[in-house]
Amino acid sequence: PGYKAVNAPGMDAQAIYAGVESGDVKTLFVLGADPVGDGLMADRGRLDFLVVQELFLTETAKAADVVLPAQSWAERDGTFTSGERRVQRYYPGIQPLGECRPDWQILAQIGERVGMGKPPLAASLVFRDVSRAVPQYKGMDYRTLARVEKQWPDVGGEDLYYGGNSYENRSGLGQQWAVGAETAVIDQFDVPEHQSGQTDSLLLVRTAAQYTPGTLINHSPVLADRMAQPTLFLNEADAETFAIANGANVTVTAGEKTYQAKANVNGAAPAGVALLRGVPFVAGTAVVESITQNKG
Repeated sequence: PGYKAVNAPGMDAQAIYAGVESGDVKTLFVLGADPVGDGLMADRGRLDFLVVQELFLTETAKAADVVLPAQSWAERDGTFTSGERRVQRYYPGIQPLGECRPDWQILAQIGERVGMGKPPLAASLVFRDVSRAVPQYKGMDYRTLARVEKQWPDVGGEDLYYGGNSYENRSGLGQQWAVGAETAVIDQFDVPEHQSGQTDSLLLVRTAAQYTPGTLINHSPVLADRMAQPTLFLNEADAETFAIANGANVTVTAGEKTYQAKANVNGAAPAGVALLRGVPFVAGTAVVESITQNKG
C-alpha cells in the first residue's frame, strides 16, 4: 500500500476489468468507485458475485448482488492527510443516515466474520495501528493531532483581520510528515518512457479539470453545471492530418475505448499529442488509433 514492498502483488485495475470481462475474475468487491459508470466495465461482465461499498446507488451498485452503505466524511470522524503532508483530525458534522457505517468498520466486521479476529472499536484505534505500521505516521495519535495553540501573532488586539482569521480553531492543528529530504534515504523515481512502437502515432493523454463527471459531482446541481465537457485538444498539424475542424464533434478510439468529444484546435497540445479533458477515466496514456469527425 505504498509504504513497504509487496512480495506477491495481485492484479492491477486494468487486469481486474479484463478478468471481469473474460470470466477469469468470478467475485469482485468494489469500494468507493464506479467502474460501470466510468465506462471501465460493461455492466457486471461475467461475474458470479459483485459487492459494492458506496454512498450512492451508482451504476455499479445497481448491478451488485450486495450493496454496503458507507458513511460520507461528514458523518464520521477520522484523519485527513493533505497534499502538503499535514495530518489533521476531522469530526462528524451531521448524524449518519440510515444504516450507513464508516468504511473501516464495514471491512473490520467482514474480517471478523471470516475469522480475522476482533476488530478495533474506534477510529482512534485504527489510526493507532496505522501510526505503528507506517513510518510517516510514527508518533502521531489523536491526542497530539487535537492539540491547539496560537497560529498567528496577535498584532491587532481585538482586530482579528491581520492576525489570521476570525474563527477559533478548536479541532487541532494536526501534525506534518517529514519531507523526503529530511530522511536518511531519498528514493529516486524514474518516469517510464511510453513505447508506442510507432513513430508517427498520436499519444492520447487525459488532462485534469476542476470538475469532471463523477459520483459526488453528479449529485450537486451547482457543481454539475460547472463540469468540464469532453474536449479533445489537437495541434494544428495533427488536426490537418486527421481532417478535423475546430469545434467539430469527433469520435476518438484508443485501445479498446471510444470517446465522444468536441475538437479544440489550438496551440495547447504539442505535435503528436492529443489532450482529452472532461472524461471520467483514461488509464495512463494510450495510442490513438483513429479520430473521425462526426457528421451533422
